[in-house]
Amino acid sequence: MLISKLNKINIFTIFLIFSSIFFGCSSQNSQNINIFPVVFSFSKNQNVDIYKLSSLGGELTQLTTDKSSETMPTWSPDKNSIAYLSDINGTNTLWIMDSNGKSKKEILDSDIKVNNFFWAPDSKKIAAEINRNDKLNIIIINLEQNSKEILNLPYSQVFIGDWSPDGKWLLYNVEDTNNKGVKRKSITGVDEFTITEKDDHSPKWSPNGKWITFMRKNTLGNFDLVYTNIYGEKEEILLRENVKKIDYDWSSDSKNIIFSKKEKQSNMNEIFKIEIKNGLIKQLTFNRVNDLNPRWNNKNSTIIFSSENENILDLYSMLIDGSEQIRLTRNLDKFIDADW
Repeated sequence: MLISKLNKINIFTIFLIFSSIFFGCSSQNSQNINIFPVVFSFSKNQNVDIYKLSSLGGELTQLTTDKSSETMPTWSPDKNSIAYLSDINGTNTLWIMDSNGKSKKEILDSDIKVNNFFWAPDSKKIAAEINRNDKLNIIIINLEQNSKEILNLPYSQVFIGDWSPDGKWLLYNVEDTNNKGVKRKSITGVDEFTITEKDDHSPKWSPNGKWITFMRKNTLGNFDLVYTNIYGEKEEILLRENVKKIDYDWSSDSKNIIFSKKEKQSNMNEIFKIEIKNGLIKQLTFNRVNDLNPRWNNKNSTIIFSSENENILDLYSMLIDGSEQIRLTRNLDKFIDADW
């Protein structure tokens, strides 16, 4: 996700000189940081390609070399494969390759434009949001069986959300004229349940499978962060912030959410943590630049995030209380997206 997906990306030409990767911290931090390998998508010589960094201080490995734009590199949960989008055939289509950039394979027909996608928890399936004749739908790709199935949905504008932790359900939001809100559908059956019927977007499951979060557009045209149970009951607003965008990530124990939003005083995005049980919010970064795309590491011991200053974007780590912030990468230009 990241960086969490992180949603739709406007590709523009940027020239990147990747100078050096460095690391300097105590042995305690070395043990806590658990993000590598990282895959990047950035532009060099007017060509967007995917690169991999396997360790702190290591060298970049270029994984794609086509004269096209390869974006949104996303690790499979088992870290054996990377899915990505390529416009080599004139439109963004879905491809996969192994962790070393080999065995590249287009997994959907070249005329199927893909806006977004999510790996299933078992790394055997991918759900993709596709655009055909200006109609948005979701297709499930079974990599083991080499099969593809478009979900039978009675809507024309469906935006993909997230897999349930057990891989049996898929979340999405609908934006048709007469239908709005978040829904979940069985991948193996026919059941579809309505979770909300309001102008809600970007739904995510909690890792324990008990809760669903989403962004709700309010009367001002901004968004609040809301959560409910998987039946749409006991709905509560976590953040009533009136902001344009909220990047957030659940902790693996489902007790906390970290998020990035614009802070009123600095007018820049800062990173915060909210405790689900009591709603307590703590600001973790205090900066005059944009801190974005916060993600927990695998053990919830550190938080990884990106910090942007004058189009320079780097990865940082910090402990869960915001202390011991460490710069992990040093770029002389802005990479487009990353995943770890």
